[in-house]
Amino acid sequence: MTDWLTYEWEWKHRRATFKVDLQYWDLLPVLAYSQLVYVSCAPSSPLATSFSRSEEHRLAALRHTLSSQLNGHAVFVGSIRLDDLEQLYFYTADSTIINHMSGICRLESKLRTTCGHSDEPHYATYYRLLFPDDSKLQSVENNAYIEAIAKQGGDLTLVRRIELEMAFLYQEDLDDFKNRIPRGGFTVGESSIRAGVSHPHRLLIYGYCTLNLAELNRFTSHAIEIAAQYDGLLERLSAAYIKN
Repeated sequence: MTDWLTYEWEWKHRRATFKVDLQYWDLLPVLAYSQLVYVSCAPSSPLATSFSRSEEHRLAALRHTLSSQLNGHAVFVGSIRLDDLEQLYFYTADSTIINHMSGICRLESKLRTTCGHSDEPHYATYYRLLFPDDSKLQSVENNAYIEAIAKQGGDLTLVRRIELEMAFLYQEDLDDFKNRIPRGGFTVGESSIRAGVSHPHRLLIYGYCTLNLAELNRFTSHAIEIAAQYDGLLERLSAAYIKN
């Protein structure tokens, strides 16, 4: 059973769509498929900035062909998509699978397709590139929040006051974060304690940005990365119009 997650993030300094099958977080070490196979697909013209409609159909067909011929000896774990590039990632331990996939790519005439492989016993591509860390997971939440505001007719281009509720295991961690976070460009708000949860010590912090996904991702990632130094996490986000 697959468990696909799609999220937006930056890759090669460009906005990209990541897709990852979450089920392999536990399964990859069990399967022991230590060879990474990566297939890169681009439009036929090196000058093209996006896939044409016919190339999109061809790309979908190639993706289906590659993933459907794994024969139980390889797994398709994820992909990264730009306007003019899609990269697919597989793991296997079977050299015949690698040769077969390479052959399919060499025969592809409608797309510029390359296939490569490397030894990856610790599955770094899956765990470090494809599988979302806390900042990437927050991107999914950010996108859902933005979509909800858009459905209500909200203006996504306005600069808003963003409120983040940060959560910590211990009061001393919250205090250390509280002293550090203003240097990150945030304003400190009220603190509180919420009983019956894993991270009971809460702190509100504030900053300003629009509801552009890339901008909001950078905003929340900054707070998450600082909080992680104190074993903290982002619990909740809200955004309000700035009142004159």
